[in-house]
Amino acid sequence: MLNGCNPVVALPLLLALAGCSSPARLPSQLTRVPGVKDSAAAASATEPARPADSGERGATNRFWAKVSDKDLHDLPLVSVPVVSDALAIPHATTNWISLEGWSQTNHFGPAQRLQSATNLSCELHTPGGVITVTSGSHVAHFDRISFWLGYAPHVADGQLLVRTLDVEKNVLPLAHRPDFATDTNHVVVIDPGHGGENTGARSVADNHFEKEFTLDWALRLEPLLASNGWNVVLTRTNDVDTSLSNRVALADHVNADLFVSLHFNSGARQDQAGIETYCLTPTGMPSTLTRDYEDDLTRVFPNNAFDGQNLQYAVRLHRALLEETGGSDRGVRRARFMVVLRGQNRPAILVEGGYLSNLHEAQSIADPEYRQKLAEAVAKALVFANVVTEHTLTNTTNQAP
Repeated sequence: MLNGCNPVVALPLLLALAGCSSPARLPSQLTRVPGVKDSAAAASATEPARPADSGERGATNRFWAKVSDKDLHDLPLVSVPVVSDALAIPHATTNWISLEGWSQTNHFGPAQRLQSATNLSCELHTPGGVITVTSGSHVAHFDRISFWLGYAPHVADGQLLVRTLDVEKNVLPLAHRPDFATDTNHVVVIDPGHGGENTGARSVADNHFEKEFTLDWALRLEPLLASNGWNVVLTRTNDVDTSLSNRVALADHVNADLFVSLHFNSGARQDQAGIETYCLTPTGMPSTLTRDYEDDLTRVFPNNAFDGQNLQYAVRLHRALLEETGGSDRGVRRARFMVVLRGQNRPAILVEGGYLSNLHEAQSIADPEYRQKLAEAVAKALVFANVVTEHTLTNTTNQAP
């Protein structure tokens, strides 16, 4: 379950599930974006980014890594512009662009229009898969997997306009086939959320705590990943409270290629259910989830250097979890208050494997067979392969015009 932390008080935090390999390179043909003027555009997202301060502190514990919270908070911060015009959209001169125009400019062909009584949707058939965006909705789809945009698209002059930053940070990474690792001996850090006095959420089915289920999930996952060629390191192997800063420090210490944080969710309403996957919010974009913590769009964190890969791996893992468990799709989402995500110098992702506050899902989570399915799903998603998954290729072939 996700918690946040402010500059003064350390709170239990949900952590991160991620991907690996060097930053994916973007092909040159995906770099041109036609500008579309929109007098109703929202305020500019191109203000200079200011580096993040690092006042967050995790609780002390018995973790082996002798790195103080202060040392971790003094890590240098990367400098990333709010909109990286040189990378993906060098010709964009406005905050909003025509998605259909962008598709044609990048040789994807005309977007397919789906008009309802109130909304316009456009389907883009890209090398990575089919991307569907709808006016008035923050929720978009990639081969039917939900992911959240920072800004809801809108229609002007008959065109579906998408925020330029969303094209760069959401559409473009998915349109491009990801460059996943192909060789073995990469290091993955698996992070079972919570531990010790930091119990996490309580199950409505059997009164057991989230910390127990996340540890069991991680211990089941470890041998599966090892058999796939990963060098696996766990942030904890027993019921101990490991500080958030030490979880990040461990990943740095072992020079991890990937950070995966495992959690279970809890909500105020008992009917809330489904799987959610999180990665860090790109600079300049509002978060999907804030938990009442400040969501400063100008802040830059080390993990923002991996914005594209974070999304690519999050979608890959999210898809595998849905396919393996049959759970409800609550989407790939963005948050910037999670300490274990934003401090990472590698792709990092956090997974919520279901709601302990929902009786049906809590009963499933209490079943060892379900937790085994969760472990197998993550392992399946992280099999070394430098190709698009067969599932994605099949979807793209079947849906292409």
